[in-house]
Amino acid sequence: VFDPKDVSDSQPKNPDVADENQQRRMLRSSLDTDPRTIIHKSNYGDHTYEGLRMLGGGLRFDWTNMYDRSKMTLLAKVIDYYQNPKDACARPVQKSRVKIQRATVPFSGLGSSLHLWARHLCHAYDRKEVLVVEPLNPKLYENTDWPWNDRRFCSSHDPPLSCYFGNHESLRSCDFSIDEWEELKRDVPVDDAFRTSWNYNDPNEGCTFIDKNSELFGRAGAIELPPDMTLRDYNQHIVDDHRTTIQTWNAAAMEYLFQSVKPIVVQEAHRQLLEIFDRGIVPSNLVTVAIRWGDKYKEMELVSIDIYITATKDIIGPGWDTEPQHIYVATEDPRAVQEFISNMPPNWTVYVSGPTFDDARNKAPHGLAHATEGRDGLESLAALLISLEANKYVLTTESNWSRVINELRKNVVDRKCGDCTKMFDVAPGEW
Repeated sequence: VFDPKDVSDSQPKNPDVADENQQRRMLRSSLDTDPRTIIHKSNYGDHTYEGLRMLGGGLRFDWTNMYDRSKMTLLAKVIDYYQNPKDACARPVQKSRVKIQRATVPFSGLGSSLHLWARHLCHAYDRKEVLVVEPLNPKLYENTDWPWNDRRFCSSHDPPLSCYFGNHESLRSCDFSIDEWEELKRDVPVDDAFRTSWNYNDPNEGCTFIDKNSELFGRAGAIELPPDMTLRDYNQHIVDDHRTTIQTWNAAAMEYLFQSVKPIVVQEAHRQLLEIFDRGIVPSNLVTVAIRWGDKYKEMELVSIDIYITATKDIIGPGWDTEPQHIYVATEDPRAVQEFISNMPPNWTVYVSGPTFDDARNKAPHGLAHATEGRDGLESLAALLISLEANKYVLTTESNWSRVINELRKNVVDRKCGDCTKMFDVAPGEW
């Protein structure tokens, strides 16, 4: 009988498990390449991770290759295990062996879209199914193109997220024929995410794994365990920590999703870095301030610039008024940038990248994304990676975008830098 305690992340002792881990690494590396990858060039050379790091600049992490089970949170390991069954691509295709959850991610803000995907992922986990995200249903939507897919790199038929992330759907790596896909999908309905049971604003009904009554959730048997987890650890993980909060699930889902960002996103991030920082070198004392204005006044009372400025001073601490300070303002509203600059101390320098819209107050972000043929999606995700270069954050977690930043800060950045970050929330939402 295989004992999970005999296996570690870094050096598997069971040869079968070692082979399985090696197969997963090979699968993930094969997904890193994309025929539509464009290497952007500048006076400093290419914008790949390695290219800019040679100059002393670039992102601190290689987001195209973040997969490391030894660094994952317990919940992200569980997600990874059940979403990547070792026999997923085996033939003949049998629904009894691999069950799928079909879903779509409808029109909404980019942060909201990521969290809707996370809710689908939870739904699939409940049923021990593998999540497959599909293009929007033409019977329900006049325009079935996901608005955040950059048309320069993504086909209009690409499922949401697939253009920017590589390893979150194991079945996409299988060379199934059309007939085999049809066999897998036969009699499996597509969940369009906005059914009553999937109302994102209902924290208790959307997914039983985070239901307040989840004591009823079945405990795992030993045969279902991920290979590097004991039965006691798994059951403790269900009962103690992760069963009651959307926040914890979303954070683990974002951690899992961002383990393999496509190269085009990293290249765009490096292009932006070279635009705002000398040689793309990020100041060591960078502070990220996420200001959600734009059309958010329809949902919440907007936080004033004075509060953002005060919070930034507080998180910087001594020297905020005497030493050079570097602030990365993450916002889609140019008015927020102008207000921040007009009210900040003279020793501060502000940096901005990613899309901003003069009409941000009157138009929803996903509508503006349609107008740019999805370019805003690529630029926004690249700007998100830049925002995670900071060790200090001023966020507005009533906003989905701030929550995504915070989820990745806690579950990825802190785990790689030894809890080096801290955050102040000017408008607490889920956190």
